[in-house]
Formats: sequence, C-alpha cells, structure tokens
Amino acid sequence: MKTDPLYIVQLIRRKFNEELTSEEADVLQDWLAQDSRNSQLLEQLEEETKSGMDTKVLKSFDQNRAWKALSKRRRKQFVLYWGRIAAVLAVVAGFSFFALKNNKEVGTSRIVESKDERYKNDILPAIKGAKIVLENGTEVKVNDNVTLLADGTISTDEKTVVSDVATTITINKLVVPAAHFLNMTLSDGTKVWINASSQLEFPSQFEKDKRQVRLKGEAYFQVTKDQDRPFIIETIGGNVKVLGTQFNVSAYSDKPVTTLEEGKVLVYKDHLQEILSPGMKAEIVGSRIDVRKADLQKELAWKNNLFYFKGDNIVSIAKELQNWYDLEVSFSKGVSLSQTYTGEISRSANLTEVLNMLEFVSDLDFKIDNNKLLIFNKKKL
Repeated sequence: MKTDPLYIVQLIRRKFNEELTSEEADVLQDWLAQDSRNSQLLEQLEEETKSGMDTKVLKSFDQNRAWKALSKRRRKQFVLYWGRIAAVLAVVAGFSFFALKNNKEVGTSRIVESKDERYKNDILPAIKGAKIVLENGTEVKVNDNVTLLADGTISTDEKTVVSDVATTITINKLVVPAAHFLNMTLSDGTKVWINASSQLEFPSQFEKDKRQVRLKGEAYFQVTKDQDRPFIIETIGGNVKVLGTQFNVSAYSDKPVTTLEEGKVLVYKDHLQEILSPGMKAEIVGSRIDVRKADLQKELAWKNNLFYFKGDNIVSIAKELQNWYDLEVSFSKGVSLSQTYTGEISRSANLTEVLNMLEFVSDLDFKIDNNKLLIFNKKKL
C-alpha cells in the first residue's frame, strides 16, 4: 500500500491537533503498520511533544540541517523512501506541505518565493488541467477528470458539459500542456492517465469494429475488455493493439516505448510486430522493435506520482523536470551529460526540493531564475 507523503503529513498534524476523522485515523493506522520505522517516527514526535515541544516545530523544521544529517548516512546511492526516513518526512512536514498549500491558495502563479535562501525563487509542481479542442475548433479548458459518454457527450467531474450529444463521429483532442496532467475516461470505460506535454486525439464515439485513439506524449491506459472491438493506439513511430489490459505508452519522440503491466499487447509498425507479456517493454527504433524486460517501478513512476531516477543521466532527468515544472533548462560548460544518478522523490514536491535531492546524489549545483534552470558543477573546495 502506497500513501502520498503530503497526505500523511496532513494526518500527523491533524492527529496532534485532535482533528482526525475515523476514516483518516484508519489511513494513518495502515501507514503505521506498513513499516516499524513509521510508528517509531510518530512515537518520537509524540514523546517530544510530551516533553514540551510545540508541534509547530513541524512548520519551522530546519530543512538544510535535515538534509545534512541525511548526507552523513549515505552520499552516493540515495533513494527517498517516504515514511522510512524520519528526517525527510520532517522536511516535508515543515517545508513542502505548507509552501504548497499556502501558495496555491493565494494565487495561480507557479513561480513563488523560495524558502531556501540559496535559490532566487521556487516553482510549484504540475497541477491537474488541460484543454479540449473540438473538431470545429472550439477550445474548452478543463481542470478535473474528463469523461466521454457513449452518446458523445464530454463532461467533467464537476458536471460541466464540454460538448453535447454527437450526431456524427467527430475527432477531438485533449491537450495537456507542460506542468499539467489529467485523467480521462473514454466512452467504453477505458481509463487514461495523461502526462504533461501530451496530446490525445479521440473520437466522439468509437466505431463498431474498433476503438482507436492517437497519442503524442505519454499516457497510461487501463483498457476495458471488448473481444469484438480491439483498442488501438496510434503514435508517430508505431502502434499498439489490445483487447483489455494495463500498460504505458511513452511517445514523445518517433521511438515510442510500450511497457506492459498486465494482460497482453501487440506492438506493430508496417510489417513488424511483437507480442508483449507482463513485465516486458518494446521500443520501436526505425526498422526494428526492441523487446526487453521492463523496470515497472521506474517506467510507471510518473503515473504513481513519483520522480524515480535509476541510472539516469542529467539530460533525461532535466527533460522530466522541464515537462513537470515548465522550465527552460541549460547546462554549464563542463557538466557531464553521461554521468548517471539514482534518487526518488514525490512529484508533489516543489522544484527546490527535487534539486536538493539531486544535489545530494551528485556533484551538481543548480540555479533558478524565474522559470529558467541552470545546471552546473559544484565548486571544488
């Protein structure tokens, strides 16, 4: 069972303030049972409050001191397992949650004041939101989950009608810009999680013999089974065909990668085709399809709201940050583009927190200036 760290922070604060509901108490209890270190952390906080510590310490915890304490334990191979490292959870409690909550309430700007004096400003993480472009050119902004009904009506969780009943089949487009993400349910019940900087073209109604969409970017699909109508995903580099399954397609370039979590899929391009079994992935590269074992934790991390870097170079890491925070990234002369890094942190974190983690596992430093991120080597003492 995985639980969002920021939500756990809220529950711990509500517990100290005696505001927990019965449902929240059950969630917190489940989290405590997951790992003995979780309960040890809570017991330690409770002991400190009994000895006179004001629980407002969670708001003023020294972030830099916590990171330095962690650095004495493990320098080169660092993975943030939320709920298992007490100091990191304390950092989130004292820094991330309050910054995110307060900044989102006071304005819509994603560029905010940094709580870390080393940075000129901070940037909030991606938020739910997109726009739907109807075939007639009409554009409608949406801020929550989108549902396509069987009659062609497009609506949202807030019951906002984006388009009315379709008398003829039209092709619409969901556009998810950088620093945004969205979930969508298609008319057959198929659920789609769409990543930042992505587009999904879909018909107002599926045809009788097939269900077909077109993807540019990245999305995770949970396809409803229908033996009579295969589900087809077109990308610029090749296609995926399924009957009912769960998988991820990353098609930001003309080398799409399909990662299968459950079921069976057919990956094909022209005369080439490969059938994937669970735990495998296929990459279409020119005139061949490369199939190999997938690291599901890594490949599906974005859908599970995580940055999960495992042997990634700074270029691929920067691309993820660029999409999620809507950045302009540049590298200083001398930065190794081949050196690899490993680390994990919630995608709900502000940019400065992600950079702190990267600093921790690398010999790199970072500078933020509005939405521009400069990456350079640490100065040697």
